[in-house]
Amino acid sequence: MILDIRLRTAADMVPVGSRLADIGSDHAYLPIALCLENKIECALASDINEGPVAAAVANISKNNLSGRIKAVRADGLDAAEEFAPDCVTILGMGGELIVSILKKADWIRHEDVTLVLQPMTHPEILAKYLAEQGFCVTDERIVCDGGRDDRIYRVIKAFFDGQARILSESEALIGKINLERLDGTTMAYVRRNIRVLETRIKGKATVGADSTCERELVGELKRYLERNTKNESN
Repeated sequence: MILDIRLRTAADMVPVGSRLADIGSDHAYLPIALCLENKIECALASDINEGPVAAAVANISKNNLSGRIKAVRADGLDAAEEFAPDCVTILGMGGELIVSILKKADWIRHEDVTLVLQPMTHPEILAKYLAEQGFCVTDERIVCDGGRDDRIYRVIKAFFDGQARILSESEALIGKINLERLDGTTMAYVRRNIRVLETRIKGKATVGADSTCERELVGELKRYLERNTKNESN
């Protein structure tokens, strides 16, 4: 089972020996790959739609993993608590949707439950929720699929420690760990967000709307890029 870089990055963040609940599992590619690698003990592949669940069942059977992976149709984490996972993956959904799923499951607020999350949109909303609600981000990555600017993804690994945190706007958007690392892919992600924000600023200017927040965030992001350029030159 060959995973694309987005799923491979998430797979690498799953702890060895986990009982995995993969939410929005679609074709169950992630749990199948992890079982074939013998990285996880077992998995629950959950999706809200019948089609993806049927595809997951077929793929699980094809790989002779019916004894280790169970595919179910469920809304968010509704079916996961009974399975008692110690790792939950939610990938390929909007940041707001991931937040709404997490809000409904108090049992994930435990230090022994690892979350691996990959928001397709509004990563800042998810990051702020995690910080404010006492989840500690232990790792995160920015990865690019095929060198395409429209396929840059942020993957977050976290667990609950009960300590609320405050993030700056740039930390929420890009990720505190990513900004500290600021590798080439992260810099490309920062530049893409600057372009998006500058387009938004221009749009607001045409209708006379206030863009103070966007301009301040652009300034923050540009300072990170300048700082990194200076460090490289030294």
